[in-house]
Amino acid sequence: MKNYFSFFILFILVNLAAKAQQEPLFSNYMFLRSVTNHSFVGADETINAMFCNRTMFAGLGDGKAVTSIFGIESPVNFFGKKGGVGIIMMSDKIGYQQDVKVELSLAYHHRMENGTLGFGASMGFNNYSIDATWSFPESDAGYYTWDQSDEYVPTQFSTIVFNVGVGAYYETPKYYIGFLASNLNRGVISDVANSGAEYEYLYYAANFDLSGAYNIELPDPLFDLKPSFVLRTDLAAYMLDLNATIFYKKRYWAGFGLRVSPANIASFTLLGGTELVNGLNVGYALDINTNGMINGGATSHEVVITYSFNIDTKRDMKYKSVRYL
Repeated sequence: MKNYFSFFILFILVNLAAKAQQEPLFSNYMFLRSVTNHSFVGADETINAMFCNRTMFAGLGDGKAVTSIFGIESPVNFFGKKGGVGIIMMSDKIGYQQDVKVELSLAYHHRMENGTLGFGASMGFNNYSIDATWSFPESDAGYYTWDQSDEYVPTQFSTIVFNVGVGAYYETPKYYIGFLASNLNRGVISDVANSGAEYEYLYYAANFDLSGAYNIELPDPLFDLKPSFVLRTDLAAYMLDLNATIFYKKRYWAGFGLRVSPANIASFTLLGGTELVNGLNVGYALDINTNGMINGGATSHEVVITYSFNIDTKRDMKYKSVRYL
């Protein structure tokens, strides 16, 4: 199975026939909404720092996908109008391919009678690189070395691509709904059309996310049930995440989720976490993959840490954690 997975990754890397790059996904998306939708930056009216590390198909060795992301956001005032500013840094690595992103986000939040309407925009850079290492038998002259074989097999490659995105949301004390469009400029990673080959180019495809959550009041006021969803698409493929998370005393939580594609149920998700101290939250998500990758690739693991604070208020003030509603 590891050989099949490695061949699949290699096939993606060497096929330059207009293949789109997908945005990384997170199972703890409800705790990272300013990362997954730029219009939410500053919406909590606290300074928030976020870290997340996700390992997909754990056990598949060096070829497994690992995504790490760090972000910080803060509320700001634009000429008397409420808004927010944030920055994220991300490393997304799979096989010999690595994508490093630095992105700045700005948002405007308009208070309405029954809720808040927000708009946001982001701009940044992706450093896309391939650093492949190939092994060949030493004693058999019948094998080609990499420089004697197909010139389009990647060895070392690196480029920087500009990206832009926009987002919007509407939030009330009961629910929120948000929309994000990223990579709208469809930045070109590699263009080999001038080489005379029958290839086009590799580019970042525009991605669109629709997300939402609802707060269900339970008879026991110590518990809160908050179902949520996010629908991701590049207009060629679709992925839907459904989740239900229950909170106890607004400090402890546990949840269950499904990740669904048009073909099947891709994975089941179990998640949980706690607020360790005022404003500091730690969460974990386990994805159980159902696509047949049993030997070493059946699970994915995700850890998220968030910290909320406000340097202008008293230390004993209770801060709202970085989560929906």
